[in-house]
Amino acid sequence: MSEKTRMKPLDLLIYAHDGRGLGHASRSVAVGLAVRRLFPGLRTLFVTGMKQTADLIGDGPLDWMKLPSYETRVVDGISQGCRGNSNLTDQELGSVRAGILRDLVMRLRPRCVLSDHMPQGKHRELLPALTASASAGSTRWILGLRGVIGDVKSVWSDAATETFRKFYTDILWYGDPSVLGDDMPKRIARQFGQTPTATGYVSRLAEWCHGNNPSPSAEAPSLAATVSIPWFGEHSAAFFEALVSAIEGIGPAAGPWHFFLGSSEDVSITRTEERLRRLPYCRLFKPGEDYLHALMRSRMAVTYGGYNSLTDLLFLKRPGLIVLRGMQDQEQQLHVNRLRALVADNLQAINETEARPDKLEFLLRRQMQLTKQTYPAIRLDGAETAARLIGKAFERDDR
Repeated sequence: MSEKTRMKPLDLLIYAHDGRGLGHASRSVAVGLAVRRLFPGLRTLFVTGMKQTADLIGDGPLDWMKLPSYETRVVDGISQGCRGNSNLTDQELGSVRAGILRDLVMRLRPRCVLSDHMPQGKHRELLPALTASASAGSTRWILGLRGVIGDVKSVWSDAATETFRKFYTDILWYGDPSVLGDDMPKRIARQFGQTPTATGYVSRLAEWCHGNNPSPSAEAPSLAATVSIPWFGEHSAAFFEALVSAIEGIGPAAGPWHFFLGSSEDVSITRTEERLRRLPYCRLFKPGEDYLHALMRSRMAVTYGGYNSLTDLLFLKRPGLIVLRGMQDQEQQLHVNRLRALVADNLQAINETEARPDKLEFLLRRQMQLTKQTYPAIRLDGAETAARLIGKAFERDDR
């Protein structure tokens, strides 16, 4: 390609790895949408293997590219890689994606790359791209970390530290010190040798509302609850069955229930779904943009304790029943405990393995009866703050 026809560099490439939940992609989409809203002239692209990305973006003006997807299963609270939908092994996927990412970075020559969670990428798939861009010397790499990281060995490893110090220039911490304190920023600073910039929580719902202009209080709640089980883990089938029993005990008087369920080949889960379909006041959906519409119309939510699910409830100031998976990294437990110290009964938590129909029915009835929610002021403008920091860096560079 001649110099005359060579494409101008991409301004911003946003990367998020994938494998199980929607968290990394959701945060990254929110930041990308904020960049497109605040700096519409910036050439921006999002890359991930998360197959639900189009649903997360909706009608927002964020373009994206899909990598072959990772798949994971949870065994004894630990995620394990397995064959993806391409039928490549976990190791093969790492190698293939590493090559794609390197080629993409070399072709697009992004001025900035924002990477979520792991500086080296899953299975170190970013290393070839990092090395190649360092040789070209034209890309600023920024790391974004969620509010509570948990005991994630790949983040706290020597390899992550070495990669960050060699290739990255900045860290954004997607947390609010008034909620989470300063322990996590201090640990990040010790690990990576740089104090992170606290942006506040990244709320994909807050950014979605910017683009779709709905007010969270525009509609009076017409649904009893929205239930989200985006993926089924090793103990989810028993929880799901207990939850349906509890809802049968409550009956239709509370109003409609909307369920957003990930796919599963577990026969027991399929049987429980069929049982749920027979309840005229319950409707089943696949995870997608309809979830946000339902959540805004619900008196409460039943959701797992992921970062994005929690920020949805904080933004809407809705009561929630938070289900905690038995993951060994303890990220969700640590985060929910911090939040419950501030929001009290608005967020009730239950371990997935301890859910029984009678206990769930009691908690659901109590949460639906909460008519006044008192939520403290929590920063939920992390997507906009991150976007402004990135945009201002471009403005400095262009002077």
